[in-house]
Order: sequence, then structure tokens, then C-alpha cells
Amino acid sequence: MAFLRKKGRNERGAALVEAALITPVFFLLIFGILEMGLLYRDSLTNSNAAKEGARAASVNGSSPSADFLILRSIENGIEPIGLQNLEHVVVFKASGPGAPVPAACKAGSQPGLCNRYDAASFFRQLNVTGTSTPTGHFGCTPGLSIDRYWCPGTRNTKLGESEYVGVHIETRHDYITGFFGASTNLEDTTIIRLEPTEYS
Repeated sequence: MAFLRKKGRNERGAALVEAALITPVFFLLIFGILEMGLLYRDSLTNSNAAKEGARAASVNGSSPSADFLILRSIENGIEPIGLQNLEHVVVFKASGPGAPVPAACKAGSQPGLCNRYDAASFFRQLNVTGTSTPTGHFGCTPGLSIDRYWCPGTRNTKLGESEYVGVHIETRHDYITGFFGASTNLEDTTIIRLEPTEYS
């Protein structure tokens, strides 16, 4: 009888040791699945927002409000991530479907090449025709508008000659548990040809 009691205590002790060894691995696995799931969701959101922005760029072509409307499309697409996690958006002139984002454009807007926008740009207003343009607003006003570097009005939308436009989005994904670090940056680029609106 004493032997059976001793055996029962030993089994309970072994079970506690096994639980102590397995529990951290189990929780690491669960939290890892959670973190990777949220990362994947944000990655898909980022990619979809870039595609929505590129479609808006293609449809609006050389319209003076093109970049304003691109940002509106991106804002809707990026809502699950939130503008507070947006690093920047670059609308750039691409040489072809697989062209890289010009490195200089990630740092700032470049004349004749790209417009770079941050989260504050999403709160700027479109200039109404016939009124003065406040500093920082859209409308391609030299020295004032934030879309003046690669002005939408200069984009080629002629049939057979229309340019490629790229939309690059970079966002920050914050990890919940910290097992994989504090955060990571997500980037996505979509390039599309402007829809022809001029026929020669």
C-alpha cells in the first residue's frame, strides 16, 4: 500500500515537471500564431491599399485632383491598419510595370518624378478653382501645393503613350507580445498604366 502511495506521488511530480516544460512552449506557439496572423492581415491590407491607390491613379490620370483622390482611396483601404501607423505614400512616375521605387522618393518628393505624402497629408484639402491655395494643399500651385513636384496635370494620358504610375505604401506593424521585437515595417508597390483620356 505504501508502495502505491509513493508511486502516485511520483507520477504527480512527473506530471508537474512535464507541464512546467510544455506550458511555455504551448503559449509561445499560440502567441506566435496570433502575431503572424495579425502581421499577415496587415500585410494584405497594405497590399490592397496600394492596389486601390494605383487604380485611382490610373482612372484620374492627369486630373488636377488625382493625388488627392489617390489618398482618399488609400485612406479607405488602409483603415484596418490606421493612419497612425502609416510611414509614407509615394506616387511616382514609373518606367515600366516592374520598375523599382526611386530611392530618393522614399526620403522626399522629387521634381518631375514623385510626390511623397505622410499621414498629415491625408488631412489636407483640395483647392477649389478660383480661390487661393493655402500652403500644403493640393492643386499644383508652384511653391505651395504638396502635389507640385510631379504635378498630375503633367502626366501623359495620350493613347499609345500613356505613362506608368506607381503607388508605394509603407506602414508600421506593432507586435503585441514583443516576442518578435517591437515593430516591423511593411512595404508594397503597385504600378499601373494611366488610362488614356487624350486621343490623337
